[in-house]
Amino acid sequence: MNLIHKRTRFQLGSLTTEGRTNGPAVWVYRWREKSGNLTVKRKVVLGTIKELNKSQAQKKADGYRQLANTPQHERGADLTVNQLVDHYSEHELGVGSGKAEKPRKAYLYIFKNYILPTWGELPLEGVKAVAVEHWLKTLPLANGSKAKVREVFGAAFRHAMRHELHPVNPIASVRQVRKRAIEPEILEPAETAALLRELEGVEPVRTAFLIAAVMGMRRGEIFGLKWADVDFERAILHVRRSYVDGVEGPPKTDSSRRPLPIPQQALEAFKAWKAKATYTSSSDWVFASNVSFGKQPYWPGTLWRRNVAPAIERAGITKPKLGWHTLRRSYASLLLSSGVSLRVSMELMRHSTPDMTLGTYAQTVGNEKRDAGSKIASLLLGSEQAA
Repeated sequence: MNLIHKRTRFQLGSLTTEGRTNGPAVWVYRWREKSGNLTVKRKVVLGTIKELNKSQAQKKADGYRQLANTPQHERGADLTVNQLVDHYSEHELGVGSGKAEKPRKAYLYIFKNYILPTWGELPLEGVKAVAVEHWLKTLPLANGSKAKVREVFGAAFRHAMRHELHPVNPIASVRQVRKRAIEPEILEPAETAALLRELEGVEPVRTAFLIAAVMGMRRGEIFGLKWADVDFERAILHVRRSYVDGVEGPPKTDSSRRPLPIPQQALEAFKAWKAKATYTSSSDWVFASNVSFGKQPYWPGTLWRRNVAPAIERAGITKPKLGWHTLRRSYASLLLSSGVSLRVSMELMRHSTPDMTLGTYAQTVGNEKRDAGSKIASLLLGSEQAA
């Protein structure tokens, strides 16, 4: 019996530009699909010629070229967003996945409360970039939160591509600004000093507050410290875990694991607290709670509410929405306003990219903007008078 093997033709498709009545021309990728005995022409708009140059459009078309050459029965066309999120959660968000507890919970919350109610029953091929953009605009969230929803949705589709469940990531084309409408507050040096005075003798709150202020650590990292992490001889702090909402887990990112130099003031504070603490063995929590007999650290939210918030009121500080993360943000701003290089600031903040340090955390402090403006005005006016 002779078997005839029919070779499958690879389809390149075509990338062209197409004019519009209003606005700039757009890049369009076209290909053909078999639907039963019929051949169906398909096309997708990749973006305008102002948004994409030819190489960028070609790169974007590659995903659809893969789709054009994937047999219909292998595309997972019947796979829904609900099923994809289940697959993603099982592989990427399980307790043993290695993902830090706080982002793990945040991802699950976003899936449950935002993405699945709207998109859950839809097949993956039905998720379109423009539709997601319009949907994001309707969410009653700040820009940063909308960008986070976009990021989580995109992570699920990247997972689908990696596991060959779907050939393209439509969320990659979704535009969403991250810039905040209102910048969060930071503490000026005089305000931080005033709070440290107000917290004098209130331990371990003052020590934890000082560590956050002079080292810029995340609250989960501070309350996840054990005495073995503090190298008193070399003045180095090892960030090995995070403790969030009663759960011990890994630090937020790989960059977060970088050891930190301990400033002298912080080192003295660690020594003073260890001399007073009940639980001081190498395996004990640095900020072990007496209520749990040392088995758990104190809850940072409780310490802030009971001790730091009243200190803020006594110090006459009226800035809204202050918390442990305010100290990290203030630390980043002080690093850059003090002339510390961006590279060193990034490493001390333990960010993966300088954009995170500069764009997300760093703000000008106090009268720095006014002083800078005055300097420019003096230069200009001085030049004008000399002329």
